Amino acid sequence: HMKLKCLGSGSSGNGYLLIASNGETLIIDPGIPIKEIKKALNWNVSCVVGAVCTHHHTDHAKSVKDLEQMGIPVLKPYESSKKISVDGAGWTIQYFELTDKNRRFMHTNTDGSECPCYGFLISHPEMGRLLYITDTELIKWRFYDIHQILVEANYSKKIIQEDDPNYEHVCRGHMELETTLEFLKVNKSMDLRNVVLLHLSDDNSDAEMFAARAKEVVGMADVYVADKEMEIELNKEPF
Repeated sequence: HMKLKCLGSGSSGNGYLLIASNGETLIIDPGIPIKEIKKALNWNVSCVVGAVCTHHHTDHAKSVKDLEQMGIPVLKPYESSKKISVDGAGWTIQYFELTDKNRRFMHTNTDGSECPCYGFLISHPEMGRLLYITDTELIKWRFYDIHQILVEANYSKKIIQEDDPNYEHVCRGHMELETTLEFLKVNKSMDLRNVVLLHLSDDNSDAEMFAARAKEVVGMADVYVADKEMEIELNKEPF
């Protein structure tokens, strides 16, 4: 079975490990200190087949350079379209841009400029097809036969106050709960096994309510909210 290990989810730092049963590990968004990543790998770096990174902000990319210095290939489409070859059995990785209908990236830098940000479709025989999507306001793509969805549900309009001085900042380039639910509705299928909600805002979200609402939409699939130390099995078969 494939295992998903969450090392952090949110603006203080994101990081996930996908661990196959033979130990091969893919790192998703190394946005936490390299020490913490190594510790989560039990200091066995040789099992890492590669890493993928969505965009250049520190809370997602903090350890990219460290990984590269250790000889681990990092796929970072925001910097180069060069595909990485993952040094392991059965992994395939595709990426897609998180842009609106006019091909503008919806995530922004602190000065308000566009921040190129990408989603990933990762496949492996043990878990099937996994989608990882974060730091965008909406997803214009439609996917089929997806088994695992890791998707941002950052805030709820019902919780955030419009007079909050951070209102614009929170809403800009992050996904609102209803948008996430709509995405799940459109992309769910009989194959969907697990949904993990990512990057919940500390002040403007409610993990239990978010999970319950997602569960209503996806039915048979299991729903989780990512938090540090979470470990779940990403089974492909329904048992």
